[in-house]
Amino acid sequence: MSQSGFGPVARRSVSDEVFSELRDAVLTGRFAPGDSLPPERELAASFAVNRHAVREALQRLQAAGFVKVVHGGGTRVLDVRSSAGLDLLAHLARSGEGLDPTILRDGLEMRRCIGVDAARLAATRGTAEGHARIVAAAAAYGCPDIDDADRTFWLEVVETSGNFAFRLALNSLMHAIDSAPGPLDALLAADRSDLVPHAPLPAAIAARDGAEAARIADTILTQAIDVWAALTDDGRTLDHLTRGA
Repeated sequence: MSQSGFGPVARRSVSDEVFSELRDAVLTGRFAPGDSLPPERELAASFAVNRHAVREALQRLQAAGFVKVVHGGGTRVLDVRSSAGLDLLAHLARSGEGLDPTILRDGLEMRRCIGVDAARLAATRGTAEGHARIVAAAAAYGCPDIDDADRTFWLEVVETSGNFAFRLALNSLMHAIDSAPGPLDALLAADRSDLVPHAPLPAAIAARDGAEAARIADTILTQAIDVWAALTDDGRTLDHLTRGA
C-alpha cells in the first residue's frame, strides 16, 4: 500500500484486460480444448504487461473452468461445456464476440425450470413468513418508486422454496442478465410490467397449492421464451432486441 492509502488499481485493471482477452480467445475457438496457451513470459510480452498480471488472469481462468494450470507443464485449455459452471453464462454475455441467441433461450428455459419448481416447493414447504414476503413482493409490481420488482419477487420465491442450489443458479442467471441488459430488457419486459398478473401466484403459494403455483409460474415465465421465439422466427437479431424492436 502506498503512502497515499490507495492500492494498485492499475495492476488489477490490466489483469482484467488480460483475463477478458484470453477468455474470449477460448470462447471463440481461437484456442480449442486440449490446446496449450503460450507461456506466461510470451503472453506478458504480447500484452505488454508484467508476468504477475498474466499469472493472476490465468488463475481466474482456471477458477472459472476455462483452463487447467499445470505447474511446470504450461496451461491447457479445457472444454468449458464439461468444466465450467453456471457463471459461464455471464462470461458468454460479456464476450466481445457478442451473445449467441441460443444462449439467451437456454438461460430463459432454465429460469422457467427453476421458477416453476421453486414456486411449487415454496407452496408445499415454505413458512407463513415466507409466503407473506412473496405476497408483499408481488404487490410491488407497477409501483413507480420500486426498482426491479420482478427480481425481488423471484428471489423471495426461491428463498421460500428452501432450495439453496436454486438460489445459486438464480444468482448466476442474474449475473448473466446484468451482463447483457439490452437484449434481456426486451425479452423480460412483459414479466416486469406484470402483463400476466403475478398476484394469483402468491395466492396459490399461500394456499399451499403446489400444483396451481407451478402452473401459474410456468405461464408467467413462458412469456419471455415466447418473445424470444417470435423474434428469432422473424429473423431478428440481438441488435434489434437491444433496440427493443
